[in-house]
Amino acid sequence: MRKPYSIYLPDWETCSGGIRVLYGLYGGLLTKGQVVIPNMTTTESDYITIYPEIVRGTPLSNPVTRQTVVRYLLNKPGTMALYGTPGPTTFDKTDLIYSFSKMYYDTNDKHTLFLPILDLHTFKDQKKNRNKKCVFIGKGEDKHLHPEGCIAIDRKFAEDQQALADLLNECEIMYSYDPISAMTEIARLCGCRVVLLQNIYSKSEYRDYEPGLNGMSFGLDEEVKLDTEGFRSHYGLLKKTFSVKLDMFIEDTQNA
Repeated sequence: MRKPYSIYLPDWETCSGGIRVLYGLYGGLLTKGQVVIPNMTTTESDYITIYPEIVRGTPLSNPVTRQTVVRYLLNKPGTMALYGTPGPTTFDKTDLIYSFSKMYYDTNDKHTLFLPILDLHTFKDQKKNRNKKCVFIGKGEDKHLHPEGCIAIDRKFAEDQQALADLLNECEIMYSYDPISAMTEIARLCGCRVVLLQNIYSKSEYRDYEPGLNGMSFGLDEEVKLDTEGFRSHYGLLKKTFSVKLDMFIEDTQNA
């Protein structure tokens, strides 16, 4: 008998990559024919609960011996806070650990579940003249290291995904203070190279990040060229890889 899933789903936010990943996993499991109930609380039957590293305890249910708990790490444990309280840095020894990226946790390839969330139809190179630069603060802090005249991209503006794509198609460079964000993939899909400022990860650590370093500079503009078509192809391949990995995830969690 297949166990149903319960997944922790916060309120939707277009500009939250972590939330979009959780909804993406929810939709992916449904597409694979699984029974998935958001935020289910019950102790009456076997089921599998999935929740991110940011949440303390077991929020979806009372702990019962028949329960399988999956932690899906969407950032380094303890980095992000929920309602002002940082998430835990350690987990129960019975939890099944899956990481969104190898950058976040020492998981093997089987337990790394990178989920590409971006719309390739919206975010693409429109072949426009690029005569602007932009800056994205995101989860980072503005240290005023970017050049003057950069157009600021904030969460409110980014809610209009088409407007965001149109702007990035007019920009040559996006400076980012956010240590790691889907915005760096959005920019590169649109043909805009990225300069990471004040990054908490080293360049060598970033090599483990599944989208790769195509078109990215660190600390200052190293004029790293962006192969837009190559990046787009690689991102599309990550989407196909996720589907295969999700099949493995289902079998592993069902048999745990």
